[in-house]
Amino acid sequence: MKDANYTSKQRTEKKKLPVHSLEHDSKQINILPLDHTNPYDFKREHRHTYFEIMLIEVGGCNQLIDFKNYAGHNHSCYIICPQQIHLMNRNNSSGTVVQFTEDRISSAELRSILRQLLFYDNPAIIFENRPDLFEELQSLLDILSKHLSKNDATNNLVVTHLLQAFISLVIENSRLKDNSTKASDKRLLIDFYQLLELHYTNNLGVRYYIEKLGTTEKKLSESTKKHTGLSPLQVIHSRILLEAKRMLLFEELSHKEIAYQLGFDSPASFSSFIKAKTGQPPSELTKQLAEIHK
Repeated sequence: MKDANYTSKQRTEKKKLPVHSLEHDSKQINILPLDHTNPYDFKREHRHTYFEIMLIEVGGCNQLIDFKNYAGHNHSCYIICPQQIHLMNRNNSSGTVVQFTEDRISSAELRSILRQLLFYDNPAIIFENRPDLFEELQSLLDILSKHLSKNDATNNLVVTHLLQAFISLVIENSRLKDNSTKASDKRLLIDFYQLLELHYTNNLGVRYYIEKLGTTEKKLSESTKKHTGLSPLQVIHSRILLEAKRMLLFEELSHKEIAYQLGFDSPASFSSFIKAKTGQPPSELTKQLAEIHK
């Protein structure tokens, strides 16, 4: 794909991050070599509004994704989700990057499963050091690339299904696989994540989600514990903490402004939340995060 498939929303404030998107009138799917020429400065922290799945054939690259460091290994697969803070040093690595927007995934189940990545430890890692899986995924990408190059409208559905087959195969070989999931249990989890992403900044408690989902705290707890190891409240708090870290380091906002944007009733309650979750007040946490990005 050409650089014209991108737009960059460069924010003018000193500390705010650039946010990069795929053009609305593009196919919203790119398959690119890892060493492609970016239309933006990938050597500084940034965000995407789209997913990136990286197939690393020859390792050596290094990535910071939401304050976690990932070393790229041979024959490995990694994922970067929308709005995650990303910084990459390619270090002569080679491989393939697949970029796609969420609206190219017609399956609500697939979209929800991908969102669950935010609640895992080391969420970027799909698999590492697996030549067999690497070749299987690369073969499917070759077929997808062939159909993506066709410009006829009737091919659009084929491309969507091939992309979803690729994502499904990625999930099949990741920690997200769970064949024992009951349909009703999965539906509850999907609905919870969808609501959470929409409302985590103004609904900090579990009661709101239970009422909206028409379920009980026990059922929701059983579902989140089974699939994430966390209680519903811990899932909510994990999402809030992640956004707080992003805002503390990269937004030119006071602690008071961040507190209110994240739904806290006072700066003091925000500070108490941060200290309870990290052991540090917001100012010290910001210094620690800055050290990671030096």
